[in-house]
Amino acid sequence: MNPLKIFLFLIPVLTGCASTAGDHEPVRTEDGSSVYSLTSLYDGNPESRQQAAEWLDIDARNLCLSEYTLISEESVPTFNQIGAVISSRLVWEIKCQGTGEEPPP
Repeated sequence: MNPLKIFLFLIPVLTGCASTAGDHEPVRTEDGSSVYSLTSLYDGNPESRQQAAEWLDIDARNLCLSEYTLISEESVPTFNQIGAVISSRLVWEIKCQGTGEEPPP
C-alpha cells in the first residue's frame, strides 16, 4: 500500500487521540465567565472535518458537564515544504452554560 494512503488513512483515526480536552486553561471574560479553547486535527477533507467537529462537541460537553455556546470556530491548515496542506486543526472557543461552576480539573 502506498505510504501516502496509509498516512491519509491514519489521520482521521488518530484525530480522536489528538484532541486536547485534558489540558484546557480557561480565559476569563469581563463578566467573570470562562472561555475554553478546544482543538482537534483532521486531514482537510469535509468528512474528517465533520468527524473532528463531532469529537469537539463530545469534548465540550464533557468539559462543561452541561450545554455550551460555540463562540468561534477556525480551521488552521498545516503546510508541508512545497506548500501543500497536509492536515488541519479545527479550533473551537466555547463558553459553558449552566450553573456557572467550574468544571472539575
